Amino acid sequence: MLTLGIDTSTEICALGLADEEGILGEVNFRLIHRHGEELHSHLDYLLQTTEKRIEDLEGLCIGSGPGSFTGLRIGLTAAKTLAQVLDLPIVAVSSLDILAYNLSNTEAWLLPVIDARRERVYTAIYKGWARDIESRRTTVPRAVAIEDLLEELRELDPEGVFYFTGNAVHQYQSLLTASELNIKLATGDKRIIRGGVVAALGQYYLAQGRRDNYLEITPDYLKKPQAEINWQKIHG
Repeated sequence: MLTLGIDTSTEICALGLADEEGILGEVNFRLIHRHGEELHSHLDYLLQTTEKRIEDLEGLCIGSGPGSFTGLRIGLTAAKTLAQVLDLPIVAVSSLDILAYNLSNTEAWLLPVIDARRERVYTAIYKGWARDIESRRTTVPRAVAIEDLLEELRELDPEGVFYFTGNAVHQYQSLLTASELNIKLATGDKRIIRGGVVAALGQYYLAQGRRDNYLEITPDYLKKPQAEINWQKIHG
């Protein structure tokens, strides 16, 4: 099943193609505030270089967040439009699941962290071994202060090994490495959401029979936009 993966939840615009044999191709560009301008041209490039046509697609996978409010809306709009116009099955996958999958060959604790600003991160905790990365999630995705997360890990498993990945790793690297916990930091290539991984996960879930209604897929913001928070503070 030829599956297109899309994720625009972070500064990376990630697009990928995968089928039963694995990843066919991917493009991952750092496009801060330019996802809407570049997504379709990068999709055209991906299809051309893999010698595929838009009509060849058999399924879609969209990263549903958490992450950038604007970025999420752009990616979801593109995926839902394709699902409707091409009548394709679609699955929505947590962007945290996609990041965790980068390190899925370890049975250590996995901590994908996406910058949520104001010294907070979007995260969930993963453990165990299974290709179905969602089944390895031991906590619900949420926004949490980085200090509170570290305290939670101390109580969870003081002797455990914790692998961190995601765009917040660089921002909090000094804090993480100074912790008394046994923390390992993913290399730079493992800290981004890759389009090929999105497509591969989508192909796996679609092959298992999972389907989402494109009309019901919504961005997983986890917290309110800052403008709304500020408005509520002013107006009570």
